Amino acid sequence: MQKILYIRLPCNPIFPLGVVYLSDHVHKLFPEVEQRIFDLGTVPPLDFASALDACIDEFQPTLLVFSWRDIQIYAPVGGRGGNPLQNSFEFFYSWNPLLKLRGAFGLLRLAISYYSELWRNRGLISRGLKRAQKYQQDVRAIVGGGAVSVFYEQLGKELPAGTIISVGEGEALLEKVLRNQDFRDERCFVVGEATPRSRLIHEWPTPIQ
Repeated sequence: MQKILYIRLPCNPIFPLGVVYLSDHVHKLFPEVEQRIFDLGTVPPLDFASALDACIDEFQPTLLVFSWRDIQIYAPVGGRGGNPLQNSFEFFYSWNPLLKLRGAFGLLRLAISYYSELWRNRGLISRGLKRAQKYQQDVRAIVGGGAVSVFYEQLGKELPAGTIISVGEGEALLEKVLRNQDFRDERCFVVGEATPRSRLIHEWPTPIQ
């Protein structure tokens, strides 16, 4: 029996609409497939790794679908990483050396937060895949979501070989994976096997019936 575990990587608290759409589409076509949604956004940061391990140990999925929503953790006037607009103005334009120093530290804190979350999410994907391979040697991983659709060329160089990078909507891709059909004509590519097609994000998605 095929078992799909949808893992939403940590992000701002918001309803996991993308994975709900995917799971609903799969349920309509493959009602026999067992599915579970695991939202790391509801887990305390110190428990990310242990909670992920426990979920995979219990469910033992045959397919992992990671949803990576946030990669730009900052907003122009505020965000999880700080206030980049204020920090930039203080650092580049302030005549007050103390304000300039505060802006510099603010920008440094922003950069540290950005790269820390980037490395953390990459680590969670690798960890989840290795954990699932303890139970299913041929388990596959699909990574999609808003962040991936924008930065797929960069992220494709950082994720485990064999990972399927999904750009845009993933319903048609997931359907073909479950049917063991060739899926490379969809808006996707496989890490380590191919480079993304030019202007992949601009291709029209496959219509969903």
